[in-house]
Amino acid sequence: MDQDRTTRHLTITVASLTRRRPGMVEALIRSWGDMDIPGNATVRCLIVENDADAQVKGLVESLNPLVNGLPLDYVLETEPGIPFGRNRAAQEALAQGSDLLCFVDDDETVASDWLVRLVAGYRASEAALLGAPLRMAAPIDGLSRLELMMHHSISEGYRQKEKRNASLTSLNDTPRVTVVTNNWLAETRLFAEDGFWFNENMRFTGGTDSVFCAQVKDAGYKVGWVKDAFVYETLPRDRLSFGYQYARARDQINVHFHRKMEATPLSRYALILRLPGKLVEILILIVKLPFTGGKTLLDLAKTTGWVAGRVGAAFGVRSKLYTNITGG
Repeated sequence: MDQDRTTRHLTITVASLTRRRPGMVEALIRSWGDMDIPGNATVRCLIVENDADAQVKGLVESLNPLVNGLPLDYVLETEPGIPFGRNRAAQEALAQGSDLLCFVDDDETVASDWLVRLVAGYRASEAALLGAPLRMAAPIDGLSRLELMMHHSISEGYRQKEKRNASLTSLNDTPRVTVVTNNWLAETRLFAEDGFWFNENMRFTGGTDSVFCAQVKDAGYKVGWVKDAFVYETLPRDRLSFGYQYARARDQINVHFHRKMEATPLSRYALILRLPGKLVEILILIVKLPFTGGKTLLDLAKTTGWVAGRVGAAFGVRSKLYTNITGG
């Protein structure tokens, strides 16, 4: 272990990228104001707005400084696309001399001990990049029975994923687990010294954080997991529909399968062998729907999305996951 990281003073930028979600980003900022501050560290928070014009600058300025005394900064990144916003956050962190850059999403809130635990995990590890669990926040008011059922199904999926990730990972290793920016810490030297950046050619497809993680692993860096640093995602009503969950699954698998085909071109043809089984699975899920009271609706959305995403990728279709904004 690098003894220096266990004792040295750390400068940290905690950042989030936002676009047209003023209510959600305000909730996130207020949770930053309620969080504990790690010892022997200087922390600043940063909102990067990815839009043509400043929409939430006034809101951000009205909340600066935060209740816990942390400074809150704002920058506008007018080049559309998530990788441009993430790279802008990294540039701002470097300009401020930060050792670490942390990301959370603008539809999340952080636990009060989130940053303390995340930084403690970093100090105890040898990793240059670390991730941590995402949990579901309580459902918003006024949801229908079907929407509540979808919320429960998604929440249960998150719990299972958290349990799986905890069993597979350590502070220095994440086999079969991808670290993504919904709960993320990285050393800024990955950008400054090693030239890792989020791929701006993937403007709207999503998946640039997955590619970033794969590149860091391939370069031989340790990538770790902090099992007890929690953030909570709030799901608006428009994400609790079958259509949204289908489209999300379709576009995520589309990005993944494009990467797989680039690495292993024959995987395009191996898809033919898997399709019949998936189609049978879809039929079984449809038949089961009345008997499960709709509880298998999420599985149906994800499985049909799996088929559409892979078939689309095989024929050259590219995801546009982040062209539509949900929440507010």
